Parts: sequence; structure tokens; C-alpha cells
Amino acid sequence: MFDEIVARYDEMLERLCLDTFAYTVTIPDSGVLTIEDAMRRLGAAPAAVRGLGEPHDSDRLSLCQAGSGVVTLDWYPVERQEITDRLAGDGFRHWYLCSDIEGNTIMYARYGEAEGYLEHPEPGYIPFTPWTDRFGPLSPYTELLVSGYDSEEAEAQVDIIAACLTVIEMESGVCLGEDLMDGPHSVVSISVWKRPA
Repeated sequence: MFDEIVARYDEMLERLCLDTFAYTVTIPDSGVLTIEDAMRRLGAAPAAVRGLGEPHDSDRLSLCQAGSGVVTLDWYPVERQEITDRLAGDGFRHWYLCSDIEGNTIMYARYGEAEGYLEHPEPGYIPFTPWTDRFGPLSPYTELLVSGYDSEEAEAQVDIIAACLTVIEMESGVCLGEDLMDGPHSVVSISVWKRPA
């Protein structure tokens, strides 16, 4: 099953030449997280939403409803993880994936208070601790995620971004596809963010 999803994301990433983006999915444990609720959690008034707009604007964060949760898309993710991580917390499952033009990839997951973290191309290092211990709630996907790294013996078997997108889809049920990326979004200017009280 992983192979089919990874192959779909490989094909999409190659076709669209996605170099720089950040993508989050936040799903509540119960009920529905609306765009308005997400705006409050992010620290912006729901009135700051500029209605439907183009998702590829550099100074805006795009939000869209995905089932019971909310997806954010950011095509110029310059240190904006601190904003979107405000969606995470007790009662929510939250995934963050970011890739930059230099080929660095970060994946962060939080299920309530449990956190997991992945860095690529270098996996990060904590003395006397296997780097995969940082996966936390991502641990069931260790084999898939590790296959996205080069080793001394072999090159990576899968694209790390495709592997991360596969994990997010398997866990959340949300598929990042062209319809989601290019469809209408609620957009909000980055300038409206305030620090949460």
C-alpha cells in the first residue's frame, strides 16, 4: 500500500517541481476544526481571512477545510512553523512538512503531547540515542522514513518528501493533490499574526 502512495507523490513532485513549500494538516480528536477556529488558534481574528484567493501568494497563508480538519499551505515558508504549530495541542493530531530550495526537509508531528521530528538530509544527532528515537508518533513508519536517507551502503530508496506525504496521508486521511493545492483557499496575510495570549 505504501508503494502506491509513494509512487503517486513521486510522480506529482516530479511533475510540479515543488521546491519550496510548507504543508500542515490538523485533525481534532473529536468534532470539527473550522477555518474560523483555526484562525483563532493561530492568533488571528477570523475576520482577517480575505475570503477565497490564490494559494501561491508569498505573503499569505492558505487555509482550507479538509474533512473535520484544516490544511495550511505556504509556498514561501520562511520561519513560519512557529505560526502553524499553534494549531497543535491537546485534542489534536498535527503534521507539519516543510521543504526548502536547498533540499532540506523537516517533518514534525504532534499527537496531543506526544511529538515526533524528522530532519533531512542529516537526521539530527542526540548523543547515545538512535536518531530514529525522535520519531515519536511517527515510529510505526520508521522503515519507510529511514528508506528516504542515503547510507554508507546505499542511496535512498524513496524520496523523503514523498515518504513524509505518505505518512501524513496514512495517518490523517488527507491527500495532498493538485485539487487541494490549486483549488480555492481562504487566505490570510502573514502581517496579521499576533502572539497568542
